[in-house]
Amino acid sequence: MKIAMIGWEYPPFKVGGLGTHCYYLTRSLAKLGVKIDFFAPKVSRGERKSDLENLRIIDVGETAIYPYGTETKTIDGDFFTAVEKFNKLCYEKVNGKYELIHCHDWLTAQAGIMLKEKLGIPLVLTIHSTEYDRSANLNPNPWFIDIERNAMEKADRIIAVSHYTKRIIVERYGIDENKIRVVHNGVNPIGEHGEKKKIVLYLGRLTMQKGVEFFLRAAKKVLEKEDCSFVVAGSGDMLPQLIHLSIALGIADKVMFTGPLTEDEVKHIYRISSVYVLPSVSEPFGITALEAISAGTPVIISKSSGVAEALRNCLTADFWDVNEMANKIVALLRYDALRKTLKENAKKELRFLTWDRAARKTLEVYREVVS
Repeated sequence: MKIAMIGWEYPPFKVGGLGTHCYYLTRSLAKLGVKIDFFAPKVSRGERKSDLENLRIIDVGETAIYPYGTETKTIDGDFFTAVEKFNKLCYEKVNGKYELIHCHDWLTAQAGIMLKEKLGIPLVLTIHSTEYDRSANLNPNPWFIDIERNAMEKADRIIAVSHYTKRIIVERYGIDENKIRVVHNGVNPIGEHGEKKKIVLYLGRLTMQKGVEFFLRAAKKVLEKEDCSFVVAGSGDMLPQLIHLSIALGIADKVMFTGPLTEDEVKHIYRISSVYVLPSVSEPFGITALEAISAGTPVIISKSSGVAEALRNCLTADFWDVNEMANKIVALLRYDALRKTLKENAKKELRFLTWDRAARKTLEVYREVVS
């Protein structure tokens, strides 16, 4: 089977779970014998090459794109103009004998729709996040919703990264649930090294969707009972606001804002933290929780997340319930037996959350639409 896959992120350039997903899924599919041409925006760090026979990474565009970042250099004009031009360039560049097209989120949906018509082959669309997630359900932009709905309607199959996301697709977008398949993300294990410290970690984008404000408010309550440190790792438009909030709460001396981290720094902070918190307002999945577990760190997960349905050995809290979040952080800091039990049992669950398993389930979806 030969497919054309279109994505917006691919390592070494990535800013979140979308890039991680595309990297490990394509590699796992290639090892299963699927031939993949992966089309992605050209980056400034030189041509990306694959070390796998069945996988080709094809750069699209003449200049670099910086998706979701703070840098302004794009294919042409602002971010939205760049997305539009990238989709048009993909439409022009993707030619040849493919059995299906696989696109990821609204960023590549227009190319998928046009190529389905041009090449006369099925379209598979993976939904990693919807506009309702990204806006934290506050002021979703109708322009994005229309793009997403149109793509979902045109797709032959939709892959949702969780049942949580599937419910949003059915209830908010009015899509027939019979064309949706749920495939949970996997994890590339980090491994345990180093000594644990009394660090409570959040790692991810600093946006309204991610609920970091609630993490800091819970931190205030924890620090009234425990002497520990909080680390907020990542970047995003809420960084100045979150720094000011930590000052207003009187906990600035106990909170470290790291900014973006390298891959090695990410692994290190996972390994030395005692607790990882995913406080998202709306989280389609949450790969970071699996990464933390693989580094031997127990997790507290927002109930508004897809990963909560895939894990049993974790603690959960409503994102807005900062008292409950704080109580569970304190419990994990104080009780070694609880921390050890959750860590050991959660790591066993990771054996069922692999990229190989995700690839096999994705391949089943491919076979449905090409049979």
